[in-house]
Amino acid sequence: MKTAGWSTRHVAGQVDRSECAVRNCWEQWTREGTHARKTGSGATRKTTRREDRRNVRQALVDPTVTRSTIGADVGVAIVPQTISRHLAEANLKSKRSFRVLPLTPEHRQLSLQWCQARSMWNVTNWQKVVFSDESRFVWGTDDNRPSLNGLPGAIFQQDNARPHTAIVAQDFLRYFQTLLWTARSPDLSPVEHVRDQLKRQMPSCHSDLELTVQDLWAHLPQDNIRCLINSMPDRGAACIAAGGGPTRY
Repeated sequence: MKTAGWSTRHVAGQVDRSECAVRNCWEQWTREGTHARKTGSGATRKTTRREDRRNVRQALVDPTVTRSTIGADVGVAIVPQTISRHLAEANLKSKRSFRVLPLTPEHRQLSLQWCQARSMWNVTNWQKVVFSDESRFVWGTDDNRPSLNGLPGAIFQQDNARPHTAIVAQDFLRYFQTLLWTARSPDLSPVEHVRDQLKRQMPSCHSDLELTVQDLWAHLPQDNIRCLINSMPDRGAACIAAGGGPTRY
């Protein structure tokens, strides 16, 4: 562009750069015949390429590992920002997990309306609900119709998860009364605590995953489950008090 007679300001406007940057680039081209950026004179790299690959491998194996843990394993005094930069070179970025799910004003309004509609439900009402969390259920028959977990008249928690919206699931659920669950509200569902308890009890090594989960499920303390179900009226009241927002549950 400069060889064509364009002014520095015109070139800067076309390439979206400052006039100073264009001027320096042109002077370097005139002087050296290249516009390649010179090697910086910053601090030398403290870790070797092998150590960098090990750090990347550690982050891939354990996505929850922190920068402090990686830095301690390296054995070289480097700041966390350096570790983040090295991981970014491998297209890995750190993320901080949400303490609560982000809610839009629409989510809050729908949760508030959902809880207000059931504000008069007592523990007896909630005991009829079969809470679900993408788990498999045992189906029986009753007058040639499926019976959910051998509990005729039970109300199935429909949280619109993909397993619940599949055609085969919808075909079964049409025989039952369902309770549409408000979106993005795990704090209202007591089964989330049960799933967390199962995960904490899962051994790191097991020969048969299915049998292990079934055994843990069969030995869950029923008193804990009753307490969770009995907390449903308080959960709804807390949601109403929070205006449909997250609660302490």
